[in-house]
Amino acid sequence: MLSEIFYLKCIGCGYRSENGLPICDDCIEELEKHPHECESCGYPSNIPAKVCGMCKSAVYRDRIRIAYKYKGAIRQFIKEIKFAYRVTGAKTLKKLVENEMIGDYDIISDVPSHYSRKLRRLNHPAQGLAEHMANLTNIKYAKILTRTRRTEYQYKLKKNERHVNVMNAFSCARDVDGLRILLIDDIITTGSTTEECSRILKCSGASKVDVFALTGGHT
Repeated sequence: MLSEIFYLKCIGCGYRSENGLPICDDCIEELEKHPHECESCGYPSNIPAKVCGMCKSAVYRDRIRIAYKYKGAIRQFIKEIKFAYRVTGAKTLKKLVENEMIGDYDIISDVPSHYSRKLRRLNHPAQGLAEHMANLTNIKYAKILTRTRRTEYQYKLKKNERHVNVMNAFSCARDVDGLRILLIDDIITTGSTTEECSRILKCSGASKVDVFALTGGHT
């Protein structure tokens, strides 16, 4: 009887979620993937493309992979985790990652949050995703980067302000010389943050830096 009263409602469709997750199986199946990706840099594209507008901005990262469009249930879910203090949801994020999304790397790491935001949030989706992807593949997970100063939320800024906002906001906390690194973030729009992180890693000696984000890109 208690399960009938306190059932979990899907944030996508509003109906009862039978899988015990905040997003029901039907809404998970309906999450949209990007139809194409740039052959050069990997950034999502609405049409087949050998190069794209994001290639010029990817000076330091090698390739990028964005799994899902930032819309529908996944958009609402990420917003609730990051800004509405949602506790549940880690299992949902993990369910959305598939083995074929991950290549061959020496280390999997994540884009770090400033300590003040870690204190406020009960979930840290980028870190949870990185740890889960490492477990899926038996690739080592490690905290490589630290955030040296608090920055403004990127979504509040114009595109040309975002690069300045994250410039020199990270430092490399360990030896990465010659390593192939997969850097994880939960959401990417312009890619300014992951490009700055990639710059720090490459300047610290990393041989390869690929980026994976669960959602973002063109909607």
